[in-house]
Amino acid sequence: MKQELQRLLEITAGCRPDMHEPDEQDVTARVLGFTLDNAMGNRIDENALIQGWQELVVILTRTYGNGVTSYEAINLATLVALARKAVL
Repeated sequence: MKQELQRLLEITAGCRPDMHEPDEQDVTARVLGFTLDNAMGNRIDENALIQGWQELVVILTRTYGNGVTSYEAINLATLVALARKAVL
């Protein structure tokens, strides 16, 4: 999960800490899949999508001022696990 956290921090660098209005900071998200599990990790599988067993994966997209776009795919169950580790 350390790798996912690092990738999440990198693609959201400079965003507000509460992630309010991420679209105004050029970050968008799409979610693909059907099941909340992280056995497949961050992988998106064409057959799993077609057959309805793809795990839920969040695809974060960020477009920078220079026109470069970055993508990160992170399993939703892994994001929940990271949130559970947060200290309030």
